[in-house]
Amino acid sequence: MKKVLVVEPHPQVLAALADLVEEEPGYELAGAVATISEAISQISDLTPDVVLVDSDTANQESHLLGHQLGELLPMALLVLLSAATEPHKECPESSAKTLPISILKTDAPEFLRSLST
Repeated sequence: MKKVLVVEPHPQVLAALADLVEEEPGYELAGAVATISEAISQISDLTPDVVLVDSDTANQESHLLGHQLGELLPMALLVLLSAATEPHKECPESSAKTLPISILKTDAPEFLRSLST
């Protein structure tokens, strides 16, 4: 079972993404937080395999999250979620063994399914 941490500032979207993760077979919701700061402070306790982050809030803190994730959980996957038609191609640097990627929020269900196959 893969553990997923969701980072999303909009409460309704956060709830929807958390529900999506909980309903997806093979996934467990490790946590759902509104800010990257919260994610950074909880990441070592939650030990997620996948971190879904709202890319609209991606800034210097997302780079810190990428580095923290890489140091503590080098195999975890950092995924930037975008509401834009074209997801950001520039992802935060990470020292993780898996490169960060960017997808549309509407593609999250299909993306999660692709990880479990």
